[in-house]
Amino acid sequence: MRKFLIAAFAVAAVSLGASQAQAATVLNAGWTTDCGKSTCFDENGQYRQTYSRDAFSGPVSISQLLMDRGVLGTLDGKTFRLSFQLNGEEVGTWGQYNMGGIGGDQLWFGGEQVTWNPEDGDLVLVLQITPPPKPGAGGFGGFALREDGDGESAPFDIGEEGDGGQPGGREPVAAVPEPSAWAMMIIGFGLAGALVRRRAVVLAQP
Repeated sequence: MRKFLIAAFAVAAVSLGASQAQAATVLNAGWTTDCGKSTCFDENGQYRQTYSRDAFSGPVSISQLLMDRGVLGTLDGKTFRLSFQLNGEEVGTWGQYNMGGIGGDQLWFGGEQVTWNPEDGDLVLVLQITPPPKPGAGGFGGFALREDGDGESAPFDIGEEGDGGQPGGREPVAAVPEPSAWAMMIIGFGLAGALVRRRAVVLAQP
């Protein structure tokens, strides 16, 4: 059993390593001249970065993004949706994230591979601050809007410098691990459990 689990773990590690080795273009996002003093998000709770078609050649496959933490600034604890647009149309989304409590000056993001042909135009990365999901809701959209007391929609309040709060006083949502991370954790727990069980059996023998 132990050898089987070790072999399975090794195969999973090799498979994950191979998928990472085949990973396509990694985009970079950082501070620009459009950024403010406390964050790169605008008053509507949105950050956009354009990747010029002139800087790439041929179809580009994108599965990872490396972003400077300074882009978030004082909005580090906010929940935001990450997506890509081409000619004003969304061509892919990697879901929603909240980086509060995550360490490091460089933040890695990944998701379903987005294929971009530069001949079709510039690619735009869009980060949109979103309200956290309501209890029992099956999800929420990527709009930076909230409901005021009178029931009318109003622009998302990005807050004062350093407040990092959520609209309506709701708690932030933590980032969800990718499927590959879940696989590694499950295999690791299985291996650890098998080793503990084997040791207990050995100790119980006369």
